Amino acid sequence: MPQPTFASRPVRPRDAASVLIWREHAQGLQVLMGRRGSRARFVPGVYVFPGGVLEPHDRTLSARMGAHPLSPSPGLGGNPALARALACAAVREVHEETGLQLRARVHADAAAGDLPDLSALRFLGRAITPTNSRMRFHARFFAASAASFVGELGGDGELSDLQWVGLDNPARLPMVDVTELMLSELAQHLSGAPHQPALLSYSGDKPRVRRLP
Repeated sequence: MPQPTFASRPVRPRDAASVLIWREHAQGLQVLMGRRGSRARFVPGVYVFPGGVLEPHDRTLSARMGAHPLSPSPGLGGNPALARALACAAVREVHEETGLQLRARVHADAAAGDLPDLSALRFLGRAITPTNSRMRFHARFFAASAASFVGELGGDGELSDLQWVGLDNPARLPMVDVTELMLSELAQHLSGAPHQPALLSYSGDKPRVRRLP
């Protein structure tokens, strides 16, 4: 997750989340991605999964869900409310950036209305931006089948060139290391092989990957 600017002292990372929306295609498994603008403050010009930072209204929506199933918890220990809020942030960003919306489920409390069906999400891993970066994120990555979403591709323009990309990136689109790692994690997850979520962190600028228990 290389950065163009550096901080004199570590910046506290902001919570963020993304979704790898996958589909089966004649050419193999594919993931929905888009290109960040050339003037973006964070990793400009590269292809990424839809996602963004956690906002206060994501926590508000999470609170309405109660004990909504989310499996497994994304490296958050005993904080299921934060896990749900991050998942809410991820699916909100998907809707904003791609026009796709996670299918709803009917809540047990009729007054709560229909809420996003977070049980469609599977946790793949997380990554923490290097300490010498001026913009830092603690990002969680979820996966979900395209069949779990409705709508037409469009979005707010934050991501351009929305397209379905093969897991091995056959067109060699420009990507950062964490994106390539999560494509590999998704391939392992969908293969049916045992999968422990990955944690990408850095020692200086040197990446290291650990497996979460």
